[in-house]
Amino acid sequence: MQSTSCILKRAVRFLDAGLLLAFAFLSLSCGGGKAPSTSSTSSAISGNWQIALTRHNSTEQWTFSGFLLQSGTTVNGSFILGAGCQGVGPVTGTFDGQNLQLTVGSFGQDFTLTATLPSGSTTETTMSGQFSTLQGGCVDFTSSGTWTATRIPPLSGSFQGSFVAAGTGGLTVNVIGTLTQSPNIGASNATISGTMSAVGAPAFCSYIGNTTVTGLISGTSAILNFYGPDGSLIGQAPYPGGAFGPLTVSSDGSSMTGSFNFDGISNSCSGFTGGQSGLTLTFQ
Repeated sequence: MQSTSCILKRAVRFLDAGLLLAFAFLSLSCGGGKAPSTSSTSSAISGNWQIALTRHNSTEQWTFSGFLLQSGTTVNGSFILGAGCQGVGPVTGTFDGQNLQLTVGSFGQDFTLTATLPSGSTTETTMSGQFSTLQGGCVDFTSSGTWTATRIPPLSGSFQGSFVAAGTGGLTVNVIGTLTQSPNIGASNATISGTMSAVGAPAFCSYIGNTTVTGLISGTSAILNFYGPDGSLIGQAPYPGGAFGPLTVSSDGSSMTGSFNFDGISNSCSGFTGGQSGLTLTFQ
C-alpha cells in the first residue's frame, strides 16, 4: 500500500476539476495502481466529454467532465462532478442509436440526463438534452434544465508550442514534442505521456527542453508535469495553486493553453520560473 505521506508531499492544490486531477496523478506517481490498458469500444458516444448543465430560469451552469464507454446499448463511465459536489460519480445509462439516458450518481443524489439524437447517428461530437435532479446531498432543491456536451478528441500526436514567462525580461522557449493519451476505460480521467524538446533554448535554460511529460485529462481540463533527464520534477502546468488559471484543451483537441511554472535551477534562468498564461501547445 502506498504511504499517505508520499501523496501529501507531492500534492498540489488546484481548483475545481483540477484538484481531483492532481490528486489522481499524484496517487499514481507515488506508487498507486495503474489503470488497465483496455482498448475503447468504437461507438457513437464513447469518449472524453465536457458537459454543462444549465438550470431553467437561471444562467448558472454546473460542469461535469469525464469518459463514457458504450458497449452495445449499455453506457458506463465516470464524471468529475460539479453542482456543489467535489468528487467523482459513476455514470450508467443506455443509448439505442437515437435515445440516450444517463444517470450520474452524486453523493446520494442522482442527475438524470436524456436526449434524442438524430436517427442513425454513428459518431456524435456534440449532444444536448434535458436534465433533472431531486433535492439531495449536492443541491438542496429540486432542479431541472438543459444540458450540452462536447466530445474532446484524444491528445495523441506531435505538437509544437512555446512557454512565455510573465513579467519584464521574461524568456520565451519554443518546444516540439509528442503526447499519447491512454485508452478510454470509462474512468473520470485518462493519462497523458510523452516527451518534449526545446528549439533554440537559452543555454542556461536548456534543461527545460529535454523533458519527459506525464499528466491527466478530463473534459477540457488537463494537468502536465515535466521531468528532467535525471527524473526529477522540474515543472508543472497549470501554475501550482490555481492562481493563474487552469490548463485548458480546446474543444476540437487542436491546442492546449494555460499557466505554468518551472523550478529556478539557475539564476540565469530565473526569468522562466512561471507565467500567468504563457503556455501554448498546438497539435499537428
